[in-house]
Amino acid sequence: MGENKINVGDKAPLFKLESFNAGSIDLAELLGDQKVVLIFSRYFGCPLCQLDLKELMERHSEIEEKGAKILYITQSGEKVANEFIKKENIKFPIIPSSKDELYAEYGLGVMESEAIKQVKVRFKESIKAGIKHGEYEGWEKQGPGQFIINQEGKIIHAKKGWLDINNILADL
Repeated sequence: MGENKINVGDKAPLFKLESFNAGSIDLAELLGDQKVVLIFSRYFGCPLCQLDLKELMERHSEIEEKGAKILYITQSGEKVANEFIKKENIKFPIIPSSKDELYAEYGLGVMESEAIKQVKVRFKESIKAGIKHGEYEGWEKQGPGQFIINQEGKIIHAKKGWLDINNILADL
């Protein structure tokens, strides 16, 4: 299976998918009015993903204040996703995908070496934050990533690896 390489300047792959908490999400319909920030996590049980989610929950308003809509992609199933949506009071759409769907379309495959290098440090941070490993879901080697799509449907930010909100805000 060849990996798609998504670069800044490319047209974003469009999708129409059911979310766990906001009905059907049609990327084509969202574009035009606002920028869209796609955040590809791995799954909710992953302690590093929980660390990223914790920061996102503290700072999502900074992204939204810049007029962007957040879409959060996860490999988690409905049961676990709904527990986190309720527990964290998540308002932005949470969209399920497998590694062969959106992750593949956006060129996210095996975790990048840069992200792997950060695992130990981030795992320690997650322990310090009292985060425990939850259920294993999806593909364990999956790499996370973030993309910003502008109103014309073009990618203006493409980063593989763990969430970097400052980086996203700089490109909004």
